[in-house]
Amino acid sequence: MIVAAIDRRERLEKIVTFAAEEAKMRGVKLHIIHSMHGGSRTSREEVEQAEDMLGEAERLAEKIGAEVETHLLMRGNDPAKDILLFCDEVKAELLVIGVRKRSPAGKLLFGSTAQQVILEAEIPVVCIK
Repeated sequence: MIVAAIDRRERLEKIVTFAAEEAKMRGVKLHIIHSMHGGSRTSREEVEQAEDMLGEAERLAEKIGAEVETHLLMRGNDPAKDILLFCDEVKAELLVIGVRKRSPAGKLLFGSTAQQVILEAEIPVVCIK
């Protein structure tokens, strides 16, 4: 299994394309996930936008020929914890995430989702810029 975690539309195509091609080549299922806190902290509009983004990702992966499932995670966890837990749950062999350019000072700070995932993941992580 391969897991692709998406958070924004601007990196969606690159993340999903890489993950779908890799899943197709390996002959494994691709799980595309998006994590939100959920509950009263999340508006219906935010949920609809996330569902639309996952639908777009699913269509792209299917067009590439990958077997795909999408998941909107709203379990009250921070995104990094959700991503890592999901990878464990599906016994993922590879995780694909997006990273963004950070300032030199920003690189010293801990706390970004991608950084936490990279440091704590027990499987290989591919970072897409």
